[in-house]
Amino acid sequence: MGAGTGISSRALRAAFGPEPEIVGVEPGTGMRTTAESEHGPGGPREAMDIRFREGTAESLPAANGTASLVMAAQAAHWFDRPAFYAEAVRALRPGGALALMANDKDWDRSALVDDYETFLERHGDGYSRHYRAIDFAGELDRVDGLGDADDSATPWVRTLDPDAFIGLAMSTTMMRPVVRRLGHERTSAELRALLERHGAADRVEIPYVTRLYLRRRRH
Repeated sequence: MGAGTGISSRALRAAFGPEPEIVGVEPGTGMRTTAESEHGPGGPREAMDIRFREGTAESLPAANGTASLVMAAQAAHWFDRPAFYAEAVRALRPGGALALMANDKDWDRSALVDDYETFLERHGDGYSRHYRAIDFAGELDRVDGLGDADDSATPWVRTLDPDAFIGLAMSTTMMRPVVRRLGHERTSAELRALLERHGAADRVEIPYVTRLYLRRRRH
């Protein structure tokens, strides 16, 4: 759900192999078009064997009790979650899984990342690094029909060269208000100065933590 350009859908195909049917549900036409393109992330198209459909998390395109897995990766914070959870329970077969994944920079492990988030908060349009701080585990524990909690957190580090880091940062939604306020040239210069302050002029290491929240449909 909230399949975007299909990155997580392709990861599911790689993890589970060719057998299960995989449907990526995405309301945005542009995202869906990219996902369906042979030039989409992880293409080519003929190798992925994934159907992408228009739809929303609050109205799943699945019959009652037919889904083995309903998953949202980096998207559930946008949903009407009570409606989504009810729809997931309806669509899942007994024993099937609802899985939510969140992938966040870990500013507690990096002064550079902490400084970067402070920069966004100072110059962004009301941005807060805590905008995805949602108690997913608590919410899922209160959903009728779900049980068997299996949650995990996996730390990892992404390594980039400075130009790649700046290019990635400049492409994000949260950086757009900063660019509108400061201009492209100054924003880029501020980011490069940030890297230099933290001794990352040649190599940038960004710690992340990926969290999985999984519950199974009760029999």
